[in-house]
Amino acid sequence: MTVASSLRATRLLLAAIVASAALASPACAGTWRHEYVSNDGNVLTYSEGGKTVFYVGCGRGFAIHVKYPATAKQEGDADIAISTARGRMTFNGDFEDPEVFKGTDFGQAYLGYVHSDPRVFGRKWNATKARVLNMLDSRGPITISAEGHSYRIPPVDVTSDWHKALDECKF
Repeated sequence: MTVASSLRATRLLLAAIVASAALASPACAGTWRHEYVSNDGNVLTYSEGGKTVFYVGCGRGFAIHVKYPATAKQEGDADIAISTARGRMTFNGDFEDPEVFKGTDFGQAYLGYVHSDPRVFGRKWNATKARVLNMLDSRGPITISAEGHSYRIPPVDVTSDWHKALDECKF
């Protein structure tokens, strides 16, 4: 084998490794979608291969559901961080059954407030919601992390004004 053919074989092998790593990442070939769903209100989702990786919805309530980046437990408390070029926020929630939201296994409702808390949809709560939406609207990749593991999903890419629709959501 000549040096040139050995170098070409090495390049092909490296290209195959890079391609397979890209295909194995959670951010591969997914789709962003904004829609109005009866009972759920405005919903922004990122799905991949028929499974929901990321979900934020505001209607009768406000919820964030994501695919947990580490090994998910069947139940119990969990924390995740969502990061973009505009900042990083930590969310305390619970593990959930991945069949409920077609793939996600972490959920948090009402931005950490109890449903019956009178501060839900109040001034401070809406400021936190606005921060979440502004962060997601960074036009850059979104990183989901927990327990030293993380994955990236591409920037929100929908033609509707999802930000305004979710921001105007009222209980």
